[in-house]
Amino acid sequence: MRDRRTSDRATSFLVVLVIISFSLMTLDIRSSGGGVTGTLRRGVQTVFTPIQKLATSIVDPALDMVDGIANVAGLRDANKELQQRIASLESRLDTVATLETQVASLRRILALTPADESIPKVPARVIARGDGFDASFQIDAGGNDGVLVGNPVVDDNGSLVGTITDVTGDSATVVPIIAPSADGVRVKSQTGEAGIILGRGSGDLDLEVLGATEPVFTGYLLVTAGSVRYPAGINVAKVAADARPEAQRIVTTAIPLADFSKLDFVAVLQWTFSTEVDTATTSTTSTTSTTSTTAGTSNGGSG
Repeated sequence: MRDRRTSDRATSFLVVLVIISFSLMTLDIRSSGGGVTGTLRRGVQTVFTPIQKLATSIVDPALDMVDGIANVAGLRDANKELQQRIASLESRLDTVATLETQVASLRRILALTPADESIPKVPARVIARGDGFDASFQIDAGGNDGVLVGNPVVDDNGSLVGTITDVTGDSATVVPIIAPSADGVRVKSQTGEAGIILGRGSGDLDLEVLGATEPVFTGYLLVTAGSVRYPAGINVAKVAADARPEAQRIVTTAIPLADFSKLDFVAVLQWTFSTEVDTATTSTTSTTSTTSTTAGTSNGGSG
């Protein structure tokens, strides 16, 4: 019985509180902030407003910090993605720049006119390079394109690169003038001094002038002097250091005009003079041999 009474009292007390609450709300609305209710409301606001401001000043920065942490993580992801896109675009720009350089080089090769305009040329692209001990490289033109062993090779500016030493149907091997294994190139300076240049493997060339009567100076242009290997007038190198004759001999260095580290396209000059010389030499040797044989037979017959 005692529990039931307690429950009834609690229920009655709750009902009274609800009635009082509604009454206060009604009085507050009617009095428009005046009277006892307004005074109570203002008192409560006076007490709780500083507490609310304090709580706001503590809670808002904490919420901002949480939001900031979340934003930092998002910014990191966005920054990473942006960096990846920039790297991709830079790679594309590098590719485009490389292609533009190659196109410009090929155009110069196609427009190239040798010193001797009667010499045909075969454009070719460098497709393979040797290692640090082998300066030779391969091009994508070969016997099917009319390339022959011994043909000179020039770059897109017409400067001497080297000589064809091996030919297949679709490719050929070029030994550059900077290679130690390359044959010397006969050259002459702008003053007419004739000499020979030899490769070191990389960098400068060795220049030797025999029978020299005039000095050579830095910057003097050296061109092919004309021989069984190279037609005359191909730009080869520039003198790297002043030198004067000593016992009619000059020894100095020269800088090749071709940039061997950046060769993309070259032109093979279908120079046939060496072939003609070899043919003429063979014919002369054959004729001499035949004459000697005929003479021997005659002598034998007469003897």
